[in-house]
Amino acid sequence: MPDAFARLLRRMMEEGSVPRSQLSDRALKNLRSLFDGGALSQARSGGGLVVEVRNPETLAAFYGKRYPSDGKDVKGPPRARAVGMLRNAKRVGRTNMEPVLVRAINQVVCCRNGTSVNLFEVTRQTGSACLILEQGQFWTMQATIAIVENLECFLHFESMHVSTDIALYASGRLSELALQWLSSPELSDCQFVHCGDYDPVGLDEFLRLKKAVGDRARLHIPANLRDLVTTYGRPELLIDSEAILKRLREASDQNVHTVVQVLDELGCGLEQEVLLII
Repeated sequence: MPDAFARLLRRMMEEGSVPRSQLSDRALKNLRSLFDGGALSQARSGGGLVVEVRNPETLAAFYGKRYPSDGKDVKGPPRARAVGMLRNAKRVGRTNMEPVLVRAINQVVCCRNGTSVNLFEVTRQTGSACLILEQGQFWTMQATIAIVENLECFLHFESMHVSTDIALYASGRLSELALQWLSSPELSDCQFVHCGDYDPVGLDEFLRLKKAVGDRARLHIPANLRDLVTTYGRPELLIDSEAILKRLREASDQNVHTVVQVLDELGCGLEQEVLLII
């Protein structure tokens, strides 16, 4: 896990100097205090410049403050390791486990490692079920799964009248681990319905899902979409999305083209919460 800057510092401590050309602008910025304090300096060597270590103790203290484990690996989940080795949990993009919220509309049983869970009963009792995703230990089920972008639509999913067995809360964009699960052999018998905003980001998310699971994914389009966009659409949902719209217009999915045509003609996007209006 130690990064390129850690390797650079260790090389400087071990060799006493490094070619100036091997330091990025960012590295030089991070080392500015050491140059200002005289612990490092630049000198000519041959036809170029080198960075020389003038005060090894100061450089070692700087390294220890930034990398508390002295470059050695520490045990624990990814973000705990990032704290132990880099003092910053956010230096790791994601952890190796992740919760996903689901609500069962029909009888669905999921299984993992010999354990079976009746998601319909859990949903009936508690309102939703939480499954922990873990690489290499995915849950198995057979169902039609709706991928729901926004929280309110997830919580009131039945009011959207989408034919499905499971509603899965995407929390905006699906994580990479969630996509791995949806495209895994454990869910190979599942079909997927994407229920998101009718705007460039929502449509782009559908194509991301379709890339992962193929033709098992379809886009939910209300029959009165044009009327809904006319009445409730917002132009702001299309702002700064020209690059995404260009990609959507070039996509091979006909349903995406249908929605994009409506968005282009009316100049507005539509939030999916409109489908909850009674």
